[in-house]
Amino acid sequence: MIKRSFWLALALLVLGSLAQAQRTYLEAGTTANMSFSFAQQTAFQLVAIVEGGVRDLAGPFGVGARLGLGVAQGGAAFDLGLSGLFHFGRYGQGMSPIAGLGFEVFFGGGQTAFGLQGLAGLEYFLNRQASFVALGRPTLWFAGGTSFGLNLTLGLRVYP
Repeated sequence: MIKRSFWLALALLVLGSLAQAQRTYLEAGTTANMSFSFAQQTAFQLVAIVEGGVRDLAGPFGVGARLGLGVAQGGAAFDLGLSGLFHFGRYGQGMSPIAGLGFEVFFGGGQTAFGLQGLAGLEYFLNRQASFVALGRPTLWFAGGTSFGLNLTLGLRVYP
């Protein structure tokens, strides 16, 4: 019962913060994941992603959450992440640099990995409701050892 109450309270908190936020967004795109490890070969993977979040939640700070789906070693792979974002530009006008920190969890190919990541990129506004986003996410992965990965994401972000 306590567990159910916790998840209900968390869902209400998230929905309440989204209702108060000025600029929620939904983004669809693809990510190219490149993982580098000294003990193994370099791995490359393409992942389809859906990302959602809130821009300018507290001044220029926002949050973003992501869900990715790909193929790893012949099976389905899932990618979940959460990031804190800082937007340097103005909403709806030209180019807006983005920086942030976050974490990511990967499930697939018979393994689970946890990663800490930085985030840097650009958001180019096509109009006030749509923008093109290009992000680089250097990630330090922990999965039975440590490896470094670089995620390059391209997507279209829509502000409803």
